[in-house]
Amino acid sequence: MNKRIMILGASNLQVPIIKKAKEIGCFTIVASPDPKEPGFEFADEKSVVDLRNKEVVLTEAGKLNIDGVITDQAETPIRTVAFVADKLGLPGIGLDKAELFTNKYCQRKKCAELGLSNIRFHLVENIDDALSYFRKLNTIAIMKPIDSAGSRGVIRVFSEKDVLENFEYTKAASKTGHVIIEEFIEGKEILLDGVCCDGIYQTIICGEYNNGNNLFSSYLTKWPAKLTKEQNEKVQIFTKTMIEGFGLPWGRTHTELKVNDKGVWLMETAARGGGRFISSMAVPSMTDFSSEEFLLRKALGEKLPVPVIQSKNKICAYVAMFLPKGKIISINGLEDILEKTFVGSNNLDDIKVGDITHSYFDKTESRFVHFYAADEKEFTERLNYIRSTLKISVETDDGVKGIDWGV
Repeated sequence: MNKRIMILGASNLQVPIIKKAKEIGCFTIVASPDPKEPGFEFADEKSVVDLRNKEVVLTEAGKLNIDGVITDQAETPIRTVAFVADKLGLPGIGLDKAELFTNKYCQRKKCAELGLSNIRFHLVENIDDALSYFRKLNTIAIMKPIDSAGSRGVIRVFSEKDVLENFEYTKAASKTGHVIIEEFIEGKEILLDGVCCDGIYQTIICGEYNNGNNLFSSYLTKWPAKLTKEQNEKVQIFTKTMIEGFGLPWGRTHTELKVNDKGVWLMETAARGGGRFISSMAVPSMTDFSSEEFLLRKALGEKLPVPVIQSKNKICAYVAMFLPKGKIISINGLEDILEKTFVGSNNLDDIKVGDITHSYFDKTESRFVHFYAADEKEFTERLNYIRSTLKISVETDDGVKGIDWGV
């Protein structure tokens, strides 16, 4: 192929798409602000640059004479990818679509325009606005930044005191300083990774979250989701209507919904594959679809047919854990787990005795490991094996404590 592809991001999450680019014969130009990130190892050319600075990235891209620009499994570069593609006349999703898919407030407004079921929501400018709208809702609410990822800054609000104590924390997690308050909806939380080609959307895999301890982070995420036939039909119709209504021309999507007896409700959606290696681990474990190859070829301007995706009829999951605040004093069972053939992508390989652990409020502090199984019995056995085998002790101010598995 010998095309020059610029990939924004060099973390472990971008390594799969960088490797795939090499595999199909591309010259890889990898850009990221941290020169120590592992993706640079596979780069033909490296660019150490702040991915949030669109103009600087554009200047770099222009100098390097690129044929395409792309990212996956990362939220931060989405707008920059679209900006660079637009300015250089390269294939992209468009600046307006990049804004829509990275702005939770705009997503809510667009869903209302499309006539989709929508929760009550309001953009607030300050604490007084936040308090006023919380009183108007008169129910449990969610306060969150309009443009953060990884659940950063997301708070469940039960009282006016919660608003007062957490508003600045939420606002600080927003790149633009904007906050949205919306009513809290009970229900099963579903995640769908999909693909859009020529404006036509289809779901690749559909899973479910199992959150715990009032955190906006899943302790166990499992594919496929357990839905009734009616629920699945409603979820698929809602997601297809939304993504196509948003006007995404092509790309990967990651959508999070809630389902209850009153309908289907959007939590958020993104124009990228799911993070935590969902795009690069869960998708290929359960289907024959390659997110990386699709994205690369589209970014380089290839005309591709709408994918025909075949399922492998497997169960895939990732189990997550949190560690209490303190200092790790012992780790046991980690090597035993990582050498198992049913264990896949994870972020456990760099954990070590002596590490300092921090208080956790969202998924950014979690550790996780993917695994797969042939059936429910094997799934349960493997889940129990991981949880019972891995032992990590942390010295805290309140004594020695172990892993929080959320159970």
